[in-house]
Amino acid sequence: MKNATKFWICEKVKNFLIVDATLGAAALANKLKEHHKVNINYKRVYDGKELALKHLYGDWDSSFDNMFKFKAQVESCCPVSLVVIDHHIVDDRIRFRRFFFALKPCIDGFLAGCRPYLAIDSTFLTGKYKGNWLVLVLLMGISGCIMFALEFLIQKLLRTGFGS
Repeated sequence: MKNATKFWICEKVKNFLIVDATLGAAALANKLKEHHKVNINYKRVYDGKELALKHLYGDWDSSFDNMFKFKAQVESCCPVSLVVIDHHIVDDRIRFRRFFFALKPCIDGFLAGCRPYLAIDSTFLTGKYKGNWLVLVLLMGISGCIMFALEFLIQKLLRTGFGS
C-alpha cells in the first residue's frame, strides 16, 4: 500500500511494541495485514517501527547524553560519589562501553562494615545494540554466604552452558 506512511505505521504498531519491543518488521507487517488488511513493504514497516521505538523509548544519542547530565547532577548533590562513564571512539564518534556509579552513603556503609550480601543479575539488551547488562553487588562479611552464591552461579553456568 503506497499511502501507508512511516508515520501511520508508527501509530499503528506502538501498541504491539509496548507489549513486545523485540518484534521485527516482518512480524509487524503480518500484524498490520491481519488487523488492517494492508500489505506494506518491509522497508516502510521497518522505518515505522524505528520511529515508534524512538517515540516510546527515546533515541540512543539523547539517552547517552543524559548519562553525563546524571553524572553532573550526582556529583553536584553528593560530591564524593563515584560516577564513571566508560566509552571509546570509533570513526570519530563516541561509543558507550559501560557505566558505574556508587553514592557516597553507600561507599561509607560498605567501608564501615555491613552484612554479607551478594547480588548478581544480568539482562539481555535487544534492539539496535545487542549484548548483556551485568550487575554485581558484593557486600563483604561472613564468607559462607558469598561462597554459596558464587558456587550456585558457577554450577548453574556449567549446567546450562555459558550464555545459552
